[in-house]
Amino acid sequence: MARVVSENGKAPVSAGLGQRIRTARRDAGMSQGQLASSLNTTQSAISLYEAGQRSVGIDMLLSVARILNRPLHYFLGEDGEMLYVKDSDIAQLIAELERHPEDLPELLGYWQFLRWRRSGSNGRH
Repeated sequence: MARVVSENGKAPVSAGLGQRIRTARRDAGMSQGQLASSLNTTQSAISLYEAGQRSVGIDMLLSVARILNRPLHYFLGEDGEMLYVKDSDIAQLIAELERHPEDLPELLGYWQFLRWRRSGSNGRH
């Protein structure tokens, strides 16, 4: 398979995404035509998505994830950081949670406590 390369020599985000769509579709035993039919689009559009030559909108990606029975983050893969500013506090938090998912319930509990405390203190002022 030819790799799509942009002017700066890097593969665009859609190239990796397209490869993950292709892999998930094949794992599901679907042809491009079958996936296209399920998405109410054309086989040509699926081919362009998979080749990284056409951007995939979030609504389409959500539908692809649902039809191919994969979580959305599967399709984002290593490029998932595109949703956050690289090296930001939120990206660091997510990376830590991915390394220590057992901390999530405690973190959520603390976050709910902070929200409760903030809403309670607003009523007293």
